Amino acid sequence: MAQITDIQWCDSTVNPIMGCVGCELFPKTSEILTKIDAEVLSTGAEIESRAVFKELVEAAFKGINPLPSHKKIVNTTNIWHLREQFKNEVHSLHGVVAAEAAELAIKKAVTCYAAKQHLNRGANITKPNKKPHKGHAPIFEAVTQFHGRVLDAAKASDLLGHSNATAPWKGNLPRMIFVSDMGDAFSADRDFQFLKDDTMPAILSAEGKKHLWLWLTKQPERMAKFSEEIEGFPENVCAMTTVTSNAPESLARIDHLREVQASIRGLSIEPLWKRLDPATLDLTNIDWVILGGESGAARSVRPFEIEWAEELREYCGSLGIAFFLKELGRLPMRGGNLIKLRDKHGGDWGEWDKELRVREFPKAFHDYRRNELVPSDEPRPISGNKKAKEAPLSAAEIKDFKRLDQAVKKGLAAFIECGIALKEIRDRKLWKAGKHKTWEDYCIGVAGLSKSYALRIVKGAEIATELTGRLPIGNPGNSIIPRSESQVRPLIILDDVEKKVFAWTSAVEKAGGNQPTAIHVQDAVIEVLAQDQAGDGIIPEPKVTRSVQRADLIVRLKDVVSKQESWADVERLLKELEELL
Repeated sequence: MAQITDIQWCDSTVNPIMGCVGCELFPKTSEILTKIDAEVLSTGAEIESRAVFKELVEAAFKGINPLPSHKKIVNTTNIWHLREQFKNEVHSLHGVVAAEAAELAIKKAVTCYAAKQHLNRGANITKPNKKPHKGHAPIFEAVTQFHGRVLDAAKASDLLGHSNATAPWKGNLPRMIFVSDMGDAFSADRDFQFLKDDTMPAILSAEGKKHLWLWLTKQPERMAKFSEEIEGFPENVCAMTTVTSNAPESLARIDHLREVQASIRGLSIEPLWKRLDPATLDLTNIDWVILGGESGAARSVRPFEIEWAEELREYCGSLGIAFFLKELGRLPMRGGNLIKLRDKHGGDWGEWDKELRVREFPKAFHDYRRNELVPSDEPRPISGNKKAKEAPLSAAEIKDFKRLDQAVKKGLAAFIECGIALKEIRDRKLWKAGKHKTWEDYCIGVAGLSKSYALRIVKGAEIATELTGRLPIGNPGNSIIPRSESQVRPLIILDDVEKKVFAWTSAVEKAGGNQPTAIHVQDAVIEVLAQDQAGDGIIPEPKVTRSVQRADLIVRLKDVVSKQESWADVERLLKELEELL
């Protein structure tokens, strides 16, 4: 059990059963292979991904002592763990573009955060000696029972009457426990007896009745069958299911949820991938709607239009249904324009427009145990507790820091001066004064710089100079200037100075007003490109990175060596590789 969680609509989580049989967030094997083949085909190449993965699985099992949880089959878990090897295979057959498309197809297909937790902590045939974490299912597809967890969760402290200014929407409510955030307890009928013997008695106990249990499933038809067998859920259980789009199989879950014998029903519409037309959304006998955008890397998530949220908020309001906007996701859009937020999940409602700050719970939540409500002075627990303070630095340590800090800043400031000097020496051919044959000879002989790296320093200095002169007064980024070539390298692909300024300022904001990393700048550049193309609903792919180019050259170099081709080819590839280092 997690007694404290970052999930805004509950206080705690518990998982009597871990793992899942699969859904649109964790596709079945055939579905993910079909998506991979289609993405590769879109690049003009053709591949039978199942056959390739079968060979990779066979190769992974050679020479290892497999654990019982290692499966010698092509399943979604093995596809995920072998994605790098698969990418290399596609690369060797069809080149870098097809390989990038194949990798992206896998990342776009597997988006379930519970699955990714298991993929990181469970069995991995590429790391055969790593034992699965005992608190998780060995692989996500292997649905596993865990006895006693719900009983332990029931023993958690009573939160009725407790509030916290950081999460005011939870004020005074009983503890809300999310059941099955790391799997689906209704993945199979065979688990019904376990749920009857282990889970329901804990919820129905005197301790369990203190709390509200928010039970989510993507198999509401099976939940309905279970509820019939137990003659209905108690009043402190909210039966819930997930909807992600207006696809018939997704909307059908709402009909099945209505068949569940429960006094409270809720929908988790997250992540919402496309507009959900209220005309197609029957919310009869639904008490609660949670809505959220998609989180993750900007390259692989789908945009979330704020207008979708506003439309559903108004629809729920007209029906008297509680509406809870959880997060805006990684790529929130309004009117086709990207909304820049510091929180990469878009879950900090302090960054939202006031009219979006709607986080409601069903009336039944407030009514439950209302006659026992006594406001408490003790705050409701929330995540993000601060670490204990460390001992203060001594006067001597502070003095040493100031001395060393000045040395660091002086060295960093030299990056722009160095680039400007290199450019002038090149443009005016001043290298001749040092009796050097060429500017490249000067760069290597004096500074040990390859020509390509020296050119990057020159370009970086030019961009840094542009930024320094164009940052607007009063902007949070106006006092933060680049300190290294790698920081500004992502800005090269922007063709307009104002866009570079905008991206740099955004990167500074992402870094909390401090020096941004190259990753901050790259993310900001992707968002600028996304905004440029938002009218078409296209999120651009970043250009092929230097690391990808280096990997490509290494593969080609190994191929040349293995085939014992000419040294001229080897030297040519080595020189190309040197240019990328």
